[in-house]
Amino acid sequence: MSVVLLAVGCTGCANFRRLGEDLKFIEKTHIITATIDNASRYPRVYGVTVDWDREAGKIDSADFSEIGDMGIFGFFVEGTERHYLMAFSDSDDDGRYDEGEPAWIHTGADGEAEPVSIEPGTGRARLRGRLSPATSLPADCLAAARELRGDRNIEEVARGWRIPVELGTIAELDDPKFSTERGSMGYWEPASYPMETGIGIYFLEAYDPTRIPVLFVYGAAGSPQDWRIFFERIDRRKYQPWFLHYPTGRRLDETGTSLNNGVKILQSYYGFSKIHVVAHSMGGLVTRDFILKNLGEGNRYIGRYVTISTPWGGQEFAESGVKRAPSVIPSWLDMVPGSDFQEQVFDHRLRGRVDHLLMYGHRSKRSLVLPKENDGTVSVKSQTDRRAAKDAVEVIGFDEDHVSILSNDEVLRHAFRHLDGG
Repeated sequence: MSVVLLAVGCTGCANFRRLGEDLKFIEKTHIITATIDNASRYPRVYGVTVDWDREAGKIDSADFSEIGDMGIFGFFVEGTERHYLMAFSDSDDDGRYDEGEPAWIHTGADGEAEPVSIEPGTGRARLRGRLSPATSLPADCLAAARELRGDRNIEEVARGWRIPVELGTIAELDDPKFSTERGSMGYWEPASYPMETGIGIYFLEAYDPTRIPVLFVYGAAGSPQDWRIFFERIDRRKYQPWFLHYPTGRRLDETGTSLNNGVKILQSYYGFSKIHVVAHSMGGLVTRDFILKNLGEGNRYIGRYVTISTPWGGQEFAESGVKRAPSVIPSWLDMVPGSDFQEQVFDHRLRGRVDHLLMYGHRSKRSLVLPKENDGTVSVKSQTDRRAAKDAVEVIGFDEDHVSILSNDEVLRHAFRHLDGG
């Protein structure tokens, strides 16, 4: 994270050019996501969005996405008034919807297909539905789709703005998309990254109902590979490690909400009674937001919580970036000391509901931006912010920097002891 943030001084670098392009894309688009609750019951399920001028009988653009067993899919869309969302099971595997195949389409109170309404202020819409053989997609929409497609295959027609979402997919940690280099891309390209690489909660092995899930969340410009030593040393007889894969350049409230939605879908599907959470750096802010939202909805399956080197009081490099950079990474806005987001995550306490172990590093480096006491990336003052420290059951410091702390034997020992309930 520190290396990336120091690039703020390089105003002409390629990072800022890519960031600027992504910010323009984010400004002109919205995000539509949906969950098909019974997707696992059907083969070859696809989600489709169309920009459909129903009066003119014309589709201006279309996109599609394969839907996994968890049923979630999403798209970036441009404009707000004519996007229709639907899904179907391609039962006969011919690459198109046929009458009689199980389907779903977003409808209004009258049962008629209607465009998706984007939530004011968020630029998002979240929908749910169920496939049914009794549902037929509108004939005039299908006619317009045939005209748009012509002799082209579906990939040629698709706009390519789908957001692949994986929940419960078994991953290989050495997959290039989980690399440090890709993690940096997720920081500087908060729109391109999810379209190219996808997002989601991944497993390292098949789900086992006899072991407790432990969800690991990395920080700004990080990657799942940051957790390699934790994954190697965690007791696999007792725990099953999962990890969140996400673009760290996006707003933290948005990421916290998405994480909460993903965990709820997994809990509903697998029925686990407990899940622990471990987070590094900015991931601590994301996970605290997720945990509070989850608890606020009446759920009680989050067990123990470990954070490492989290900037609870904000991050000085982010503040410098917001003031001086030619383009601003969206997550910086939430990392500035005193931001609305940081106030929000301390609106409610965890203590008494979720036991939080707070660990931090204090191997200081000289910096023009950071106070004297720091870990090379985050000040000690921020890592031990009184609000977070007061809400934790234990606070422990280590002579490590922001990165080396993740391979410290004592850090791992304390983390695993806390998960064990000690």
